[in-house]
Amino acid sequence: MKIISSLTFIVIFLSGFTNITQAAPSCANNIKPVKTDAGGYFVYKCPKHSSASTTSSVSTVNTGPKGLAGIDIENDSTKDWYPAPMNGFHDYMLKETWRARDFNNDGYTDFIYIGGMTYSTNDGGKKARTTGDLCGGKACTGQLARVGFWLGTESGKLVKSNDLFIDNREYPGVSLGKGAQVADFNNDGVLDLFINDHGTGGQDGFRDSYFLSQSNGTWLESSDTHLSHPNFQVFSHGGSTGDINGDGHMDVVVTHTGPSAHNTHHRLMCWMNDGTGFLKKRGCGGHFSFAIELGDMDGDGDLDLFQAGLEKSECKHCAITGIVWNDGRGNFSKHNTTRLPQHGEIYFNVPEVSISDLDGDGDLDLALSRAGHLYGGTAVSIIENLGNKKFKSHGIIEVLPVPDGYVATSEANPWNNFIISIKFRDLDEDGDMDVYLHSHRPRTNGAVLLNKGNLNFEVLMPHQTKHLISKK
Repeated sequence: MKIISSLTFIVIFLSGFTNITQAAPSCANNIKPVKTDAGGYFVYKCPKHSSASTTSSVSTVNTGPKGLAGIDIENDSTKDWYPAPMNGFHDYMLKETWRARDFNNDGYTDFIYIGGMTYSTNDGGKKARTTGDLCGGKACTGQLARVGFWLGTESGKLVKSNDLFIDNREYPGVSLGKGAQVADFNNDGVLDLFINDHGTGGQDGFRDSYFLSQSNGTWLESSDTHLSHPNFQVFSHGGSTGDINGDGHMDVVVTHTGPSAHNTHHRLMCWMNDGTGFLKKRGCGGHFSFAIELGDMDGDGDLDLFQAGLEKSECKHCAITGIVWNDGRGNFSKHNTTRLPQHGEIYFNVPEVSISDLDGDGDLDLALSRAGHLYGGTAVSIIENLGNKKFKSHGIIEVLPVPDGYVATSEANPWNNFIISIKFRDLDEDGDMDVYLHSHRPRTNGAVLLNKGNLNFEVLMPHQTKHLISKK
């Protein structure tokens, strides 16, 4: 565990937007400026008996109406949360991700698990180099995975309740669900679930799944009735949800990669919500990417798109790590992008990204899951949002590096411990956000980046974090 020396990298993107964030003033005698809400923005001022040492006297962050993002739901610190139990709670080939929320509004934390199918292939994937090779480079066949759902109870015991998620399709289940997008899509006060499914085997993806809450306390797979294209199939490695056009309804954005992407100029597909939970598909721009997250990165009230993927320097089609700015109507033009620092030689694979205010200055900072060649080696990087579309890298934080001289030959290598999802909570209750890391391997699942202030983090491995992440 070590932190590679920080690389300072500032990206400036010139813009005509009027809502900007300036540097907060510094006051005499090391007195901190006072932050107050001035009705739509924050004002930082030095106390009366202190004089600012800089000519900048006011820092503004737009706090007016803004679109709700899925990340706001996932990281709502007012809601009870604790990491999902991983042993014996589902039998997927892969334990991809989970969500902890009170899905039935009874006051207790419930858990949804998604993952991959049990596939059938002659060689069992032994010769596979990547997930796409598992069944000879084509889509795998076999038993599709079902949503795992466990209800919380007053006693703290979780009760298996998979039957509450009803899938009446001819071939029910998911192939390899990469993201559980949770939001109240049909506006009935109960959380729903959209699963972006990139499929097991091949590079053409698999149809997504969409579960809407019903009045009888169940969730019904509703693709046929509530998706404009219920069998749309795309290699949707990444997904996110949020109100991207400001109409008050939660939309879904998924990445559009794989062979079928060559037939369109759009590398993002947006499912636009009409308010009843009916989602209409349209292309909405973007670059090639593996991982995306939505958040208001410039304080203008709409949700921008943070994206990343492969950064390897010799890769011609690799992703751009950066912010694609929302035009206010839910479009993410690749020509309106602020590029962020990349690490194209070692930890160039970015399977997941997330967003939170890690330094308490009122804007959203960036966290990236990183892995090396064929997912060998595990790391995280942190990028600070300085405001005014400027960003600063705080380098690479190695969580579990590969041994010197080791070269992976397939994704099934023993050093594939990459971080699948990143969650934020004040785990040590010191007033700032810490970073919880979830993976599919016990060596890194439950590792924590403990926030020490000023975007400095202490890496704690899973065996060191039990006192921080027990049930709260």
